[in-house]
Amino acid sequence: MNTPSTTAPTPGTGALTTAVERTYAWIQQHSVLLYVLAALALACLIVLASLRRAARRRWYAGARVVTVLPPAGLNPAAAVAGARRLWWDLPGLAPPRWKRLVTGVPHLAVEYHLTAGDDLAVRLWLPGPVPTARIEAALRAAWPGALVLDHTPSSELAVTPGAGLVVTGGTVRPERPEHLPLRIPEPRDESADPVRAWEAVTGQLAEGESAVVQILARPAVGRRVRRYRRTVDRLHSGRPGRRSALVSFVSVLVRELLEIVTGSTSTTAHGTSTGAARRLDPQQTEELREIRAKKRQPQWEVALRYYAATTAHGAEAADRVRGIADSLFGAFAVLAGHNALARHRLPKPRVVVTEARRLRRGALLSAGELAALAHLPARTEALAHGHARSVPAPQHTTRRL
Repeated sequence: MNTPSTTAPTPGTGALTTAVERTYAWIQQHSVLLYVLAALALACLIVLASLRRAARRRWYAGARVVTVLPPAGLNPAAAVAGARRLWWDLPGLAPPRWKRLVTGVPHLAVEYHLTAGDDLAVRLWLPGPVPTARIEAALRAAWPGALVLDHTPSSELAVTPGAGLVVTGGTVRPERPEHLPLRIPEPRDESADPVRAWEAVTGQLAEGESAVVQILARPAVGRRVRRYRRTVDRLHSGRPGRRSALVSFVSVLVRELLEIVTGSTSTTAHGTSTGAARRLDPQQTEELREIRAKKRQPQWEVALRYYAATTAHGAEAADRVRGIADSLFGAFAVLAGHNALARHRLPKPRVVVTEARRLRRGALLSAGELAALAHLPARTEALAHGHARSVPAPQHTTRRL
């Protein structure tokens, strides 16, 4: 007589069931404590969010806009070299870690204003917590002879009135991962200067047309820059890319459950690689060298936006504004290298650029990449027009900021 066969339970299955039962019993026993801890955590998050909103309101309530006039005789190489010094110097504006947790990190805005019949105007938007004297000193150290003046918005109302405008704009973000650098052109290569391209657009504007290119920047600190540096270190050592914490946890959990059910053990230690050392071709070697060079520089979180506007109406005016916006974006193409900048749609571009000036999450750029984008325009003898100064102005001629 055949007796029905029985399968003995796997030893690991009973241990797993016991662990689940104990965990469930512990949760039931300490449910009140868990509810209290959850309520305290929620209250802390609400208070922290309120403090951050209040801090950001103070940023915009106490913000100032200044105009920066480049000195006469400023050649392209000196313009970019001064920008590199400026963006290497300003990361010290980041507040301490405890203060960043409560208020966040304030950002600056560099704006290039293009209007018909005027030179390219460079303006700085400074939030309330940023000391203006500190920015003024950094600007004068970067470009000796530069003038920093209070901006008077009344001069531009006749060109760009607040109503009845046809506006086209967008935002610019890197196409590839942020650890891949943009191409930094040689300082003397005027053909690869985005600011020079925007100056050329200024000469093509007709009456009633205007444009703005905005660069929002804040020092990259904390968790994001640490994650970026770990990514570069993994690329340098040839290790595979790190997955997110959730994916890694699920992967380990599934692997452990399979080992318990099947009774087998993994023969490969976690985090090790059995493959031989990889060989890189010259192109990959050059890419890694530039990636490491970017890592050694101060990092900035940057958002790039632009728009073009006209007081005219109709299909022809819309096509005209679209062409100006394409020219503004085309200036970013000169920085295409291992990474490139791509444009994306930006709803209400004029309101976002000139009124909101908000930076939530930007691309990670090095000080050298930011200097290639945000610097003063060159002012040779042919371009000076007698408006710039080669030495700092006396203190009684300008209001001290």
